[in-house]
Amino acid sequence: MKESRVLLGMSGGTDSSVSAAILKNQGFHVIGVTFLFSNLENENKQNIADAKEIAESLNINHHILDLREEFNEKIIIRFIKEYSEGKTPFPCAFCNPQLKFNRLYKLATELNCDYISTGHYARIIKHNKLKYISKGNDPEKDQSFFLWGLEKHIIERLIFPLGEFTKNQIREYAEHKGFTRIAKKKDSLGICFINSRDYRNYLKNNGLEMGEGNFKDRAGKILGTHGGIMNYTIGQRRGLGINFNKPLFVTEINADKNEIILGDFNQLYKNRIVIKDTHFIDLENIREEKTFIVKIRYRLQDTPCKIRILEKNNAEIFLLEPLAMVAKGQTAVFYENERVIGGGFIKSSE
Repeated sequence: MKESRVLLGMSGGTDSSVSAAILKNQGFHVIGVTFLFSNLENENKQNIADAKEIAESLNINHHILDLREEFNEKIIIRFIKEYSEGKTPFPCAFCNPQLKFNRLYKLATELNCDYISTGHYARIIKHNKLKYISKGNDPEKDQSFFLWGLEKHIIERLIFPLGEFTKNQIREYAEHKGFTRIAKKKDSLGICFINSRDYRNYLKNNGLEMGEGNFKDRAGKILGTHGGIMNYTIGQRRGLGINFNKPLFVTEINADKNEIILGDFNQLYKNRIVIKDTHFIDLENIREEKTFIVKIRYRLQDTPCKIRILEKNNAEIFLLEPLAMVAKGQTAVFYENERVIGGGFIKSSE
């Protein structure tokens, strides 16, 4: 019987390293690839060294693919542009379908691999003859939210070795395999191409300088001066630089007028969202009478909703429970039971 070949994305971290060991143990012929996305040289060197070390210990071939130029064109430039438009971009949501998994799929084809794989905490399940991304078994680590944009032909060839495990189990597995240092590596947090959590400095260092403008209330009254719209996000309360006799929150960012609207927390609640650039696994399943679950942020609660498909890959979302802090540029991800059925980018809300 032919040995199935799988191409695994190896970041040098705990999750992809253990994924390599699990796949190997399951009888796959594993080939590893490490993508270079950012210009963080020290981090790149360490990740490559760690991935190579694991690959050598498991006796698997390892490739390095420099995608920094493409990453800059497709991800970073868009990231900066969206902040200039008063949006709150979510780079993983366009990197995964447009770059990372597309490149995995392309290289897997070139290397005659049957499958592609990553260390995401998610599962693949079949429903009505279609394969879907599904939630991982560890609710604290489930990463299905980040994968809503993957096309069907990619999901068909995907394997997630970690979907049935918890993060603690994976760290214990790494220790058991002798990956002692890898087992203790911290999870990557924040935006992968920014060396700190301070995205504002990153934007400034990459040429995004936006002038001061007015803070206003909903009635148009000027409340103060802001330091540039890219410094603020929907729902922000701290760091506004103005004193008022009650708490005020950023409720709207108007890039065209260089204005930020402040208001009470209850003004953040929305009942209707319009999304663009939608992607659904089975469009015929999206019927207005059905109730689905939507998540607009990774750690935000599941919210029941109705979906109405509009023209030009847009959709209208009616929230059955109002949601606060809905920001343009973020994603709305839809679930039916555990399955990710699709998603889109938030265009407007009210």
